[in-house]
Amino acid sequence: MGVCAIRIDERLIHGQVATLWQGAWNCNRIMVIDSKSANDPILKSVLKIACPTGVKLSVLEAEKAAANLVSGKYGRERITIVTKTPQCLCDLIRGGYELEADITVGNMSTKPGATQIRKTVFVSPEEKAAFAELVEMGIPIYSQMVPNEAREDISELLRN
Repeated sequence: MGVCAIRIDERLIHGQVATLWQGAWNCNRIMVIDSKSANDPILKSVLKIACPTGVKLSVLEAEKAAANLVSGKYGRERITIVTKTPQCLCDLIRGGYELEADITVGNMSTKPGATQIRKTVFVSPEEKAAFAELVEMGIPIYSQMVPNEAREDISELLRN
C-alpha cells in the first residue's frame, strides 16, 4: 500500500489527527518525521500515548524515514506521514523517497517573520520556499483543518 496521507501540522499527533483524520485516512501506521521528537525519549513517549489504539507508530528523522520507505520496510501497511514543516518533506524527497499522496496542511502557528496565509497557517520565508519547491515538483498541497472542511490550494494562498 504505502503512504496514503501526508499532513503538516506542528502539533503532530493530537485530537484531530488521532480521531477525525485517522478515521478519514484509515491508515494503520503513523510516521512522525521530526528530528527533535526522534531524539527525545520523552517526546516519543508523549506521541505513543497520543497515537490511536491499534495504530503503529514510527518517530524518525527524515533521512531514516526515507530509507525505510524506499526499502519497502513497511510492506503493505497504510501509512500516514505527519511532520511539523514542509522542509521535512523536502528532506524526505532528497533522501530518495517520492511522495505518493497529496499534502494537507493543518496548524502552523505564528513565529517571527511569518506571514499569515490562512486563519491557522503562518509561514516563514523558509517555509514559503519549501512549499514553492514542493509545488514546483507538481505535488498537490492543500490547507484543511478537518476532513469535512473545504480545502484551499496552498499555491493560491501563497500568491495572495
